[in-house]
Amino acid sequence: MNRLLSLLLRQYKTALGLGLFAAALLGGCGGGSSHNTPTHAAATPVISPAGGTFTAVQSVTIADSTAGAIIYYTTDGTAPTTSSTKYTTAISVASSETIKAIAVASGYSTSATASASFTINTTTPTTATPVISPDGGTFTAAQSVTITDSTAGAIIYYTTNGTAPTTSSTKYTAAISVATSETIEAIAVASGYNTSSTASESFTINIATPDMGTLTVPSATYQYQITNAASGMVLGISGQSQVAGADVIQETNTSSTDSMWHYMPYDQTAGQLNGSFENMLTHQVLGILNASTAAGQQALQWADNGTNDHLWQFYLLQDGNYLIKNVNSGLYLEDAGSNTTSSATIDQNARAATGSGCTCQEWALTQTTTAAYPMPLSVAGNGTSVHDPNMLKDSNGTYWLYGTHQTIAYSTDMTTFTYTTASSPLGACTTGQGGQWLVQDGHCPIIGPDFPSWTGLQTPPSDNDGSDIDVWAPSVMYANGTYYQYYSVPVEPDTVGGEAIIGLAMSTTPYGPWTDGGFIVSSWSNTTNTPITSSYGWDFVSGTTYNAIDPAPFVDADGNWWLVFGSWYDGTHLIQLDPSTGKMKSGTTMTGIIATRYGGEEGAFIYPWVVNGTQYYYYFASVNACCSATSPYRIVVGRSTSPTGPYVDRGGLDLTADGGTILLSTHTNIVGPGGESVFTDTVNGAPTPTLVYHYYNGNNNGASTLGINRLAFTSDGWPYVQ
Repeated sequence: MNRLLSLLLRQYKTALGLGLFAAALLGGCGGGSSHNTPTHAAATPVISPAGGTFTAVQSVTIADSTAGAIIYYTTDGTAPTTSSTKYTTAISVASSETIKAIAVASGYSTSATASASFTINTTTPTTATPVISPDGGTFTAAQSVTITDSTAGAIIYYTTNGTAPTTSSTKYTAAISVATSETIEAIAVASGYNTSSTASESFTINIATPDMGTLTVPSATYQYQITNAASGMVLGISGQSQVAGADVIQETNTSSTDSMWHYMPYDQTAGQLNGSFENMLTHQVLGILNASTAAGQQALQWADNGTNDHLWQFYLLQDGNYLIKNVNSGLYLEDAGSNTTSSATIDQNARAATGSGCTCQEWALTQTTTAAYPMPLSVAGNGTSVHDPNMLKDSNGTYWLYGTHQTIAYSTDMTTFTYTTASSPLGACTTGQGGQWLVQDGHCPIIGPDFPSWTGLQTPPSDNDGSDIDVWAPSVMYANGTYYQYYSVPVEPDTVGGEAIIGLAMSTTPYGPWTDGGFIVSSWSNTTNTPITSSYGWDFVSGTTYNAIDPAPFVDADGNWWLVFGSWYDGTHLIQLDPSTGKMKSGTTMTGIIATRYGGEEGAFIYPWVVNGTQYYYYFASVNACCSATSPYRIVVGRSTSPTGPYVDRGGLDLTADGGTILLSTHTNIVGPGGESVFTDTVNGAPTPTLVYHYYNGNNNGASTLGINRLAFTSDGWPYVQ
């Protein structure tokens, strides 16, 4: 029985335990209530937008997919709890921060933490840097350069000289043509953006350009032939004509005289170095039709009248040829169209800017062994230092040489010239006659002492430290047993020019003493200053158009006496003289102008001479500026069959229309020959016209030196130097 009770008790306990376990599973014990434990977590919140870097304030939302979930968040990066801020509306994120959030829902465990970091850069953005295309570098042709920018609406500004661009610089609108080396720099500007960084590209443009040569000066010593590099033909004169205006042509080289040219330097200052080309057949110069500056104008020959179309510059090329550039037009002498025949037009044209350049504009200057002119006769002695020389030969065979600044010298052989002094065997002067000329200059004056009638013409006198009047350009003629000396005295001081007087002195010997013969003509071009007066008959009248200097007397074939004079201003004039007095003939007036020249002319001398049975009056004059070691002085000639003209040159031009055929110009060391006169000497028993002049000796620091050449005449009666 006890065993049965024990068994029943054990079964009861077992049943009781199972009941309690079941009750626990059903949620409750005691009082009959129940409690359920959650088994799932709420969904992780979604933060939108996701974190990142932004340039503006962001509106951030947080959502959760668990129904009824409540979201809690922090913005300082700390872990959120149900004590954190409850999310109710979008969060404005205006600065960099990290948002973290959790979600809590009934019946759910707390969600995982969502996290998003926001970087807010609210500064103004920068415009993109422009792109220059192509990239810089070295190019052999001009480049078309574009500039672009990736920022919408950007405006581009640029410079091409390497300076920093600004919004005041050139606005880019179209491709830039880059034809020379330069640096392009560019910036871009857009609304709401800062200015871009500067883009920069350097372009080196090596475009092939023609050789323009080096300015140089040909020699004036020898004659040249001028050969065109394209045609191989030489420059000459159409038909070998003497007529002014005849075309310059190219011809086959036969070494004819018209193909020979002589370079005559003109302006030798730095940067100029120009001169004229004298044709050795016609003694006219290379020029351009109507002195035109237009391309394509014909080259021709013309009298050396002083216009700039007769001046040329010579540029030596690397191949040894020359460019010949006209000073007046800036264009180059050429064989138009590279024509290889004698019918080619020789004109002027521009040099190409690119490429190798046309060989039609290149010329070979071939120097011959023929001198431009014969050298002057050999002379020696202190008397050869002379200016504006005038020479005559007396009945004893002595040569007397007179010059500006009261120089007088003599020679018994026309080789050695000696100044007269107080002790010279010929022409000696007394100390009273010589005065300061003997003391300061070591020679006698032509006229000494000064004539009283000169007093006041120069204040103070211009020679010998104020002791003596300066006398210019004496010219002496022997007639009726008397030596007539015509001279000029310039008024000093003279700030305008053209104030001078021509006087007469007479003597029974070629060296004096001289008697004052009074005055012939005076000039006063100055209209501002009142003319000076005296009781000696100066007779200055304000506003004269001529210049009373450089007098030269001559006697025509009918025995009439004349005086030619004038310098620059309106030209050269004639006065008829009375043989009984040597002064202006009563009842006559000064003639009109017999010669004038655009580029200046002075020192006229008229020499009567018969050639081939025809009586001519040869007119010699000096042109251009004198008196320096680089003087472009030269001597021209014209002629007439009447002493009063008209005078014409060999090319047919009237001397009143800028005519004049070149007789002698610079050659070797003979620089600026001029101040000429002509006298008749006897050579081998024959009367011989002899040219006397001064030149500036290139072998003696430009010293003014006596030059003498005999004259001969062509078959048609034109003089040339021997």
